[in-house]
Amino acid sequence: MHVFKKTRLIFLFVIFLVSACHAQQNNASEVELKSLIDSLRSMYAPDKRVALWNISIAETSGKLKLVGELDGQEAYSHIREVFATEYPHVEVNIKLLPEGGTKQVVSALINNSVANLRSHPRHSAELTTQALLGTPIKVLKREDGWYLVQTPNRYIAWIDAAALVRINKQELKRYKEATKVFFTKQYGFSYSEPNRDSQVVSDLVLGCILPVSRAKAGFYQVQYPDKRVAWVDKDDVLDAEEVFNRQIDAKALVRTALKFLGVPYLWGGTSSKAVDCSGLTSVVYYANGTVLQRDASQQTWCGREITSLYEYKDLEPGDLLFFGRKASDTLSERVSHVTMYIGDTEFIHASGKVRINSIDRSRDNFIPGYVPLFVRAVRVTGATNGNGAEPISENDFYKEIMSKTKSRQAGHSR
Repeated sequence: MHVFKKTRLIFLFVIFLVSACHAQQNNASEVELKSLIDSLRSMYAPDKRVALWNISIAETSGKLKLVGELDGQEAYSHIREVFATEYPHVEVNIKLLPEGGTKQVVSALINNSVANLRSHPRHSAELTTQALLGTPIKVLKREDGWYLVQTPNRYIAWIDAAALVRINKQELKRYKEATKVFFTKQYGFSYSEPNRDSQVVSDLVLGCILPVSRAKAGFYQVQYPDKRVAWVDKDDVLDAEEVFNRQIDAKALVRTALKFLGVPYLWGGTSSKAVDCSGLTSVVYYANGTVLQRDASQQTWCGREITSLYEYKDLEPGDLLFFGRKASDTLSERVSHVTMYIGDTEFIHASGKVRINSIDRSRDNFIPGYVPLFVRAVRVTGATNGNGAEPISENDFYKEIMSKTKSRQAGHSR
């Protein structure tokens, strides 16, 4: 048995003992129940960005009630078991998402070239991330004109209903079987006819995915999730399966990253229209066959640590460099910025705009203020069970839209 499983069993046993001790005559205080819920949350949903846990204790007419929602079947079953056994006087009114009890991993596709995902269901809320056309999405619930969704890197956020299209099992099967193309230019368009002088149907950015129906005059006819039909230039796309099955290659990562030079900074941005620091590293790796988790603080655990010293002698192109605050006796670690090493002492990053700076103090593009902020450098090594980095071919969401996969060796390919 794995160490994690042993630890979890011990943790569950302790919770049962604690709850039993507190269940004096089937009664417990609100404080005790909150303590139990917090303990369960720390195990099942320690990171609210990738796991939904919205549970609280309410009191009605002198009776305690457990209310809220979560998205984990195991956590849902465990909570009901604990309260049924130890706190039967407490009513459990928790919703398990997705709504409707659907087991589909993918239940929608992004329908815009770049869709905005926000922290709350309103346009004025914080932009937390973005998703590109054709991205497979899990819908958790609907509220007015918004959906709470989960992206392939497990990020949970709200999206305007107009930016996606729901998809059932039969439609998903057809989408999976279809030949799909991956847009490789930084920016471009699809057209109403197979020529660039015809009416634009929509803009496209690097990473957009569209299924192909036929070819004509150097163009592919493609279909959007909402059934719009358009044409894309063959020179602007690649077979999506080729991209999905790519191995990590340092030179390819650098070539992709350099396409973003000068792109403006946008908090929450993950496209070639505008990016933030972790959005840049995410989309660069995505275009090269690997899914990274969304934020810099998550990406810092996506591979093997190379060094915690601000020097370049052990670095290789494609390595990720993290900045913020190192842990001390009194303060925890805080990672707030990520860059990607491109060789020759330099790294590329989104800060104001996408630009290049150097680790070498003798270079004109050296930033002295970055030295005390350096935390570590990490080499992305491939699949880690969804914790930081995954080959697209092993990601649960993308497997639902891939018609075929190839065995790939994790690690840098030189």
